[in-house]
Amino acid sequence: KWGKRMNGYQSVRDNLRRKPKLYSHLDAAQLFKHAFALRTAVHGQSEKFGLTPVLLYVYAEPKVWPKDESPVDDAAITRHRQELSRFASAVAGDEVIFVSCPYRRLLDMWRGHDDDSIRAHADAVAARFSP
Repeated sequence: KWGKRMNGYQSVRDNLRRKPKLYSHLDAAQLFKHAFALRTAVHGQSEKFGLTPVLLYVYAEPKVWPKDESPVDDAAITRHRQELSRFASAVAGDEVIFVSCPYRRLLDMWRGHDDDSIRAHADAVAARFSP
């Protein structure tokens, strides 16, 4: 039904069925669902037909947990990065392009913007959430 252009995402789905704990620090099942929703939107709506769907995964790597200020385990961050890399490799070349970016990098890009309001927004997000 979906053709060859989503083989990587389908492989992730199939692997999760066999090994549900394969991704314990990355919600790969949710990313899979979003990727297929994007693909369906592009193919199902004439005004979007022909566009290339992109799934952007933005994630935080805070130093402490917001609820109780306890430190975030560096090993957990490392495992998340490893799973993210494995997921990105698995879906590379598929129709839905997968891109990931930590919030800090996104906020740094916004801080370099010409628009004062975008720079101020980046500072406000960083101050409130410490991503």
